[in-house]
Amino acid sequence: MKSEAAREIRTDMVRLPAAAGWLRMLGVEGALDSADHPLLAAIRDTAGQPEAVAVDLSTVREVSVAAARGLAECAAELDRRGIRLLLAAPSEEVTRALTAANGNGNADTANGTANTGNGAGKGTADGRLVVLPTAHDVITACVPAPPETVRAAAVPAPLATTPDEKPEPELEQEIERLRGKVRDLRGKVRTHPMIAQAQGVLQERYRLRDGQAAFALLRNASQQHNVKLRSLASAVLNAPRPKSGTARWFPDRIRTRPPKLSALPQVNGDATHRGAVISAVLHQSLTLSDTPMGNVQLTDRHAGGLRIEAHHGLNEEFVDYFDLVGKEGTSCALAARNVTRVTVTDVATDPVFTDEARYKILQAGSRAAHSTPLTTANGVCLGMVSTHHDRPQQLLAPAQARALDRIGDQAGRWLAWHHRTIVLDALEHLHRTATAA
Repeated sequence: MKSEAAREIRTDMVRLPAAAGWLRMLGVEGALDSADHPLLAAIRDTAGQPEAVAVDLSTVREVSVAAARGLAECAAELDRRGIRLLLAAPSEEVTRALTAANGNGNADTANGTANTGNGAGKGTADGRLVVLPTAHDVITACVPAPPETVRAAAVPAPLATTPDEKPEPELEQEIERLRGKVRDLRGKVRTHPMIAQAQGVLQERYRLRDGQAAFALLRNASQQHNVKLRSLASAVLNAPRPKSGTARWFPDRIRTRPPKLSALPQVNGDATHRGAVISAVLHQSLTLSDTPMGNVQLTDRHAGGLRIEAHHGLNEEFVDYFDLVGKEGTSCALAARNVTRVTVTDVATDPVFTDEARYKILQAGSRAAHSTPLTTANGVCLGMVSTHHDRPQQLLAPAQARALDRIGDQAGRWLAWHHRTIVLDALEHLHRTATAA
């Protein structure tokens, strides 16, 4: 039986303001009760060169002497690599335990703003623990707050307009209609080559008379199983070819019930509609993060990136520009690549964004963002939910981080189930219809 100490460790990548690098933030709850607690291994396994490793202790109720000494050893080990270990928001009892166990001077308790005399990105002189009163203090422990004048200069100024320049209501409606038409045309341009390719595969495989017959086959299976045509075409192209003469495409497949979505009270236990689940992921994430702005993206294997599937509170320019995100130039791309949540504390100064991407995000009113991966049981990223905030340096509270992690885990597992069940059901339907004809 696993001890309470074996609970999963939460890991975030927090991007610091003023282009000051990043820090690795770990979350843990319960008790640090031994020298081999998983938290200590997670600290030692830190890769790359963050400015610091910060541990949120706000939900830790006790720390044993052995664990406290283990933390001090971790601090010394990181210090040799030029990385500080910061312990944030411990209770009074935990603070006393850390101080008592490190009575040889290896604990430094900060009151108020952390002492940063060693400089950002540097270890302490003797590798001692640094204890901070709140989780938010880890940012100022790594980099001083930039002057407001610097922040203001990084934000694009709104375009100056006069009341006379405001479009008439009829003109606004026409502009919006044209924007919608352009979005539809862009969508068709993106998906038409893939659908056409799938039509060609089906026409050859089933000896259909023409491409229209192949398209009708795709459309019928798409409608019968409520699977997007784009998703079904992608599955046709990526699934292994069915064996010749077989009545079933996947004869050894075992069909299972959908996984529970307890983190999404908006959907029922047997949810099979992908659109409803994605909408619930977005709604619940926005509610938990206390913001009206956010979006959900899913991986697009054919295009090689993340594609927006749902959004709220973001302007049309944002949605158009970030409709498909590649592997570089955004925080969500970084989160997908590392399969870990990425927090951007100040969009205006973070070098993770290209200049054009930064401009689009700031124009949408976002100054900070959290991107949480939707992952399978094997840790594969199938999508992303991102929440946007109108003020910089927004850190998640521990309860928010845990709740978003649950959404990411459950939604990712559900998406994997949907692909191996509902999408494969649609392929089976297509195969059965084609072979019968």
